[in-house]
Amino acid sequence: MKQKLHKDLDDLLKFFLKQRQNPPAEYTYGAGVVSRPEIFSVKDLQNHLNNPLLQPEWLVMVAGGKLLSLEPACLYKRVQKKELNFIDKSYINQHLAKGAAVVLEGLDILDPRINALLARIDESFPCEMSNCVAFFSQRENEAYQGHCDTDDVLVFQLEGRKTWQLFAAQQRRYLGAADQSDEQLGPVKKEITMRPGDALYVRAGVPHRCLTPGDYSLHLSIDLGDRTPNVEQITAQADQRYLYATAPVYSPLSQVIDKYVDILRSPDFQAGLTAETETKRNSIRQFRQQMGRASGINYLSKLK
Repeated sequence: MKQKLHKDLDDLLKFFLKQRQNPPAEYTYGAGVVSRPEIFSVKDLQNHLNNPLLQPEWLVMVAGGKLLSLEPACLYKRVQKKELNFIDKSYINQHLAKGAAVVLEGLDILDPRINALLARIDESFPCEMSNCVAFFSQRENEAYQGHCDTDDVLVFQLEGRKTWQLFAAQQRRYLGAADQSDEQLGPVKKEITMRPGDALYVRAGVPHRCLTPGDYSLHLSIDLGDRTPNVEQITAQADQRYLYATAPVYSPLSQVIDKYVDILRSPDFQAGLTAETETKRNSIRQFRQQMGRASGINYLSKLK
């Protein structure tokens, strides 16, 4: 039985599903998708940052365009030969007071309601494992420079305003997509200022740069990660098959290539990849269920 979604997330899901049914070439902007966002706030962000168990892997902090290392603030207490790690949060607080931006990863682990949304989003793709992060930025301090993502992105503005500069679509690629210069980005094609309740769906390969025109901005970004077998996984399996069925000895290059292509096109090879994709899809579904139970302890409430 599917978990009922929070109203904010249900409205956001409806906006998302419209994009999946009729994908935009580059982006879709939805003004006022949610009338008054309640699902996540700066107060919620602060509560998560104050969690004593929070580890550096959950955070990205940037000030003046430079990544801040959390290592100086990482400490531990030794108890019964074990190290209990924690962060001196005054370090984070001081940088926030100076205008730093912070990205909190793994919100679908921290909040079962967001995990429930991502479970519904995952179902709409052939093989998907999405991720949700919170972006908090302050005037003249952004977490990331101009870049384009390798997967589609769904954005939900929660507090403050965020200006998105969108550029002409580029070839989707895994290298050379981050920290692009003005020359690499080209001229701004569209500029959108998002307000609380607005949503934005940006396709993979569409470069964008964000600015915070007000004192601060908070938004959720959902990375729609494609987990179908990639070229590395496909060629690794094809390479293994080729070892057992190579081209004839001393074959010219063209025949070697033809033999390899025959492996890639063979029905049983493709059927194997299809079965592997379905297995991965099922494992993602199961993992998502387990993730939703990361905050699922309720037994002790019976003892009150």
